[in-house]
Formats: sequence, structure tokens, C-alpha cells
Amino acid sequence: MRRFLGHLARFSILPAAALVACELVLFGSGEAWSIDRVLDFQRAHPAALFLRAVDQAFYAFKYHGVVERRPRVLVLGSSRTMKFRAGMFGTAAGEFFNAGGMINSLGDLRAFCCERPPARVPEVVIIGVDLWWLNERILPPFAFAEEIERGLTWSFDQHVTALRWLFERPATLARELTSLAARSQPLYVGLAAREGRGGFRNDGSFATGVPVPKQGEPFVDREEPPIIERARTATANFIPTDRVSPERLALLSSVLDDYRTQQRLVVGYLPPLSSAVRGVLSTDPRQRDFFAAFRQLVPALFAAHGFALVDASDPATVGMDDTGMSDGFHGEETLHAHVVRLMLEDPRVGKAFPGAPEAIARALASPGTNQWQLDLEERY
Repeated sequence: MRRFLGHLARFSILPAAALVACELVLFGSGEAWSIDRVLDFQRAHPAALFLRAVDQAFYAFKYHGVVERRPRVLVLGSSRTMKFRAGMFGTAAGEFFNAGGMINSLGDLRAFCCERPPARVPEVVIIGVDLWWLNERILPPFAFAEEIERGLTWSFDQHVTALRWLFERPATLARELTSLAARSQPLYVGLAAREGRGGFRNDGSFATGVPVPKQGEPFVDREEPPIIERARTATANFIPTDRVSPERLALLSSVLDDYRTQQRLVVGYLPPLSSAVRGVLSTDPRQRDFFAAFRQLVPALFAAHGFALVDASDPATVGMDDTGMSDGFHGEETLHAHVVRLMLEDPRVGKAFPGAPEAIARALASPGTNQWQLDLEERY
């Protein structure tokens, strides 16, 4: 029996060591931290970036960030709105939060604004509206009430998934053990952030992990499959429909009604599309009527409620081109600075953001700014 136990112990040493190593990496890297702990860490270390590799928990991170930080200025929308940054908004920078990624349908928008609103309703709300939100043939991908709680705490199932993920990536495990021992990345929380895949800043905006193209390099649609292929094949976000859904338009109207009743300032935003994607949507008989109606009806709806809107579907509208985008429907920071510049032309928006025109002008003129990244001279 003693001999058997000795063999068992020797056999177990390697798996046990590997398990301990994985546990050290999961907790040491911040991958296994609760969302509350992440928010506390970012409050204490404003330059920190957060991005998990296994479960990114967009909804929980953003919703509870709004609840905790009680922002006066809030961005709502899908991942296409994640590049608005606090420093673009002048003296309001300290009261800004970007909840981009938390709203992926008009059902999400209604749930946040009217069913699960934060204790402090923001005074200014920027809403990015995606084309497919008004397409009744595209079902909402998430259930808001469930998503804002999923991933809030680190569950046993997540832990098992993360352990398996690390076991399958021994090179990542070795790198992280070395990095943790050297304390070389103290402000990167989560394995994806630590592997250079970008991350969420303290203000909720997303710092890209994709290398910035050199000046003069042609535009590349980096999504898989490329956004242009989805448009050409009329799949994914571009399933054909012959109309803007009246019911969904009414749902958007109800949200705007509620914010107007609360005397909040809302600013609409139609995010950019690459020239190739825009060309397909404008000419393909399966797409063109819906795309044209979307660009007409949504701005008209905001105007009817007394709210401004910037239609940046064509980047040329804001003075840029496809090189300001990382794929067929995600614009980067510099493009979003130009969007804010146009928003500020509305007197009500300009009044809400003292110092913003100067901050934008200074950033755009800085030699540290390129077609993707904006030098905002932030001080932490």
C-alpha cells in the first residue's frame, strides 16, 4: 500500500504543479477577479487596462461601472461606440463613462434606460444607433437583465473553463508566470490585456491592441469574416429586409421620450461604415431601401424629439476616410474625436462641454496623434 501511495504521489506531482501554476496565473493576472475588484483597482490605478481572455463580461463591467461611477456624461451603444474617451469632453472628463458594448439592441437600450436605470440618470447621453437594430429580421443577441449579472463574480464554471484554456496554451502559462514573477505588467488586468490585445480604460473606453498602420498604408478590414463579405452575402448583421421596423422605431422613440421628460440632453450617433460596405448597402437591391430609410428616419426621429445627431455613416462627413477605421464598421479614436467636434457645433452640446473644443483641437493638432490614436495629454 505504501508503495502504491508513493507511486501515486510521484504521478500527481506534475499535474498538481501545473494546477497550482494555473491558479497563480488566473488570480495573479486578474483574470479571475470579480468585476467589483476590477473597478476598485481601476479607481486606485486610473491608467490600468482590463480585458479577460476567457469571459470578457462586457455587460457586467459596463453596467456596474455606470452604477459605481455615477457619470454625468454617458455613452451607450455597441462596440462601435467604445472609442469615445473622457479627454474629448473638456471639463466633463472626470464625470464621463463609456458604456459602449453594453447595448446591442433597442431592447437593451430600453432595459437600461427605463427598466434598470442607474440611481443617477446621466445629464448627457450619447447614443450610437446601429443599422441592424431597426431590422426586425435580426433578433436581439442578448438578454440585458441576465448579461449584466453574468460574469460579475468569478463562477466555478468560469474557473474550469479558464483552467482548460490555460492548459491548452502552455506558452501563455509560461509567459505569465515569468511576467508575474518579474512584476512586469502591474497595470494590466486580465490575460487578454496582458497579452497585448488592448483593454478597457478607467473611463470605459477601449484601448486598441491592434498595431496602428503606418501612414499611407491601405485600409484593411480586420474582422473575421470581413465586414464587406457579410454585406455582400447579406448575412450576419446585413440580413435583407424591406423596411425599417415601425415597432423598433417606436421603441427608440419611447426611450427618447423618457429622456426628454427627464430633461436630459441626448446626442445621437450613426457609426461609420467603410466605403466598400457603404457602397454595397447603397446599391444592392436587397439592402439599399432599408439603408436609405435608416439614414433618413433615425435622424428625423432625434430631431423630432429636439435632439442633435451626427450621421458618420460616411467617414468623409467628419473629415476622414477608411484609414480611420480598423475594420468595415469600427472607427478608431481619431475619427471619434472628429465626431465629437461635429456634435459640439450644436449650441446645447457645446454648452454642456466647456473646454471640449479646445481639447479636441489640441489633440488633433498634436504630433502624437495619428489616424487611429489620439494624444489627449491625459494625466493620471
